[in-house]
Amino acid sequence: MSNKPSKLSVILFHVATVGRLFRYFISPERIFMIPLLILLLISGILLLVTGGLSYVAPFIYTVF
Repeated sequence: MSNKPSKLSVILFHVATVGRLFRYFISPERIFMIPLLILLLISGILLLVTGGLSYVAPFIYTVF
C-alpha cells in the first residue's frame, strides 16, 4: 500500500492555501495589491480554460 495522499486531501490543501493567500492580501496594509491579484487570477484562468493554446499566448505576454 502506498503512502500517496488522496486526491481529496490534495484539493483541500490547495483550497486552504488559496484561502490563506486571500486573507493575506485582504489585510489593510496590502489592499493596494488586490488589482495585481485579480490580474494574475484572470490570466491563470484564461490559461487553464484555453489549455495554453498558441493563439492566446501573445495576449498573456503583453500583460506581463
